[in-house]
Amino acid sequence: MPWSKMKNIILAILVVTNLALLALVGGQAIQDSRLLSRAREDSIQFLRTRGVEVDEDIVPQGMELTPQIVERDLEREERAAAALLGSPVTAESRGGEVYRYFNERGSVQFHSDGTFSAQLEPGACPVGEDRAAGCADLMERMGFQGKVLEENGDSFLFRQTWEGWPLFSQQVTLVCEGDRLAAVTAGRQLAGKSREDTGRRTITVATALVDFFNGVGALGDVCNRIDAIEPGYAASTSLSGPILLTPVWRVTTDTGAYQLDNVTGGVTRVF
Repeated sequence: MPWSKMKNIILAILVVTNLALLALVGGQAIQDSRLLSRAREDSIQFLRTRGVEVDEDIVPQGMELTPQIVERDLEREERAAAALLGSPVTAESRGGEVYRYFNERGSVQFHSDGTFSAQLEPGACPVGEDRAAGCADLMERMGFQGKVLEENGDSFLFRQTWEGWPLFSQQVTLVCEGDRLAAVTAGRQLAGKSREDTGRRTITVATALVDFFNGVGALGDVCNRIDAIEPGYAASTSLSGPILLTPVWRVTTDTGAYQLDNVTGGVTRVF
C-alpha cells in the first residue's frame, strides 16, 4: 500500500479516536454537572425540611471562586502612596515589615498583613462636593477597587474588591474635613499579585448549605430563613508571609449574618 494512503488511514484513525475520547470526557462532565445540580437541589430541600426557608434563586449554582495566594508588592504600595500624595514619595522601612511613604503632603503606611493608614496635610486631597464618590475615586486612583458601604458624618467606610468580588476583611475608614480627605484610619487594603492556591480546594454548594445549617446550630443559634448569599473573599496572613484569600459566603438570615468558609465549611457570626 502506498505510504500516502497509509498515512491518510492513520490520520483518520487518530481523528476517530480523539473524537471518541472527547465524547467520553464531555459525557462525564455533563454527568458530573447533573449530579452536582441534583445535590444542590437536595440540600435546599434538606434546609426546608429543617424549617429554614430559602429561595432557590439566591443559592449559587456553583463555587466560582478559587483559593488564592497574594504576594506583597512593595512597588505597588509605593505607587499607591504616590497616587494619593503626589510624586515623588520617600520610602522608609520602619522594621517588622512596616513601610512608610511620605512627602510634604502627608504619609501612608502599609503592614505585611494589609493594615493600611494615611495622614494628610490640610487641603492636600480634595474629594469634591460628593464626598462618598470622591473618596471612592481617590481609592481607585491608588489601585484599590471597591465601594463606599456606609457614611457616618465625616467618615466613609470603604470596602475593597478583588477581581470584582468583595474582600470582606479589607475595609478602611476615610475621614474628611469639609471637602478634603484628612486621614485614612487603620484598616486593611490589599496591594499585591495573586496566584491560585492549588493546595486548597473548595467544598461543593450542597456541602456548603449543609455545613451552614450545622454550623449555625453549633453556635447555639437558630434561623428560619435565608435572605441572601453573597460570595466573596476573606483575607488572612499565612505563616510563610503571603496573604491567603479564602472563598467565603456572607449569609444573611432573619436572625443575623454569618460567614461560611468555602474551604473548611466553618461558620462564624458577622457583627
